[in-house]
Amino acid sequence: MFKRVLAALVLAAATLTTGAVSAGTAHADTTYRGEGDEVVRVRLTKTPGLLQLRHDGEANFIVFTVTPAGKKEELLVNEIGPYSGTVLYNARAGMGTAALEIKADGAWSAVFKPLSKARCWCTGTVHGTGDQVLKLSPTRGLRTVRSSFTGEGNFIVQSYTRPGSYGDLLFNQIGSYKGKALLPSGTRLVTVHADGSWSLTRN
Repeated sequence: MFKRVLAALVLAAATLTTGAVSAGTAHADTTYRGEGDEVVRVRLTKTPGLLQLRHDGEANFIVFTVTPAGKKEELLVNEIGPYSGTVLYNARAGMGTAALEIKADGAWSAVFKPLSKARCWCTGTVHGTGDQVLKLSPTRGLRTVRSSFTGEGNFIVQSYTRPGSYGDLLFNQIGSYKGKALLPSGTRLVTVHADGSWSLTRN
């Protein structure tokens, strides 16, 4: 009898532990949905990852990561009106992400994904619209990247040789733009922040 009770308690404890981890693991394709302003608590993670965000409102849509100490850390999105994009969080070493602060006037969704699910920049040229995170095989030697952007707001492109460290700013422009920049050796991740269509070509 004692063994059966003990086994039941162990099973229950295992079930509770598994449920807690599954519910709070930021990299397990966990989806959060809501409407209006909200603070979403997540299981603390210091590992860089992706956030797929959507907003169906007309006013500001602002998303910050929040540290375990309750401090706003990374400004992930600051747009007006409908929004759909993928951004990088925990981009540099810090206290980690314990929550998201969301400011919105409409319905929104936030999906946590691992870096392995970033879009592949597999060929020389990649086209996109809006915010995206791109992964590629680490570059070597002298490489360049040519960009083209059609939009009215900011066009910001950063490269990372190691997620969790500071990135290199490749482009930071406002409005339509065409230009070329060095692509640092060892680059394996590139983030694009844009309100319009863009293309990147590696050479």
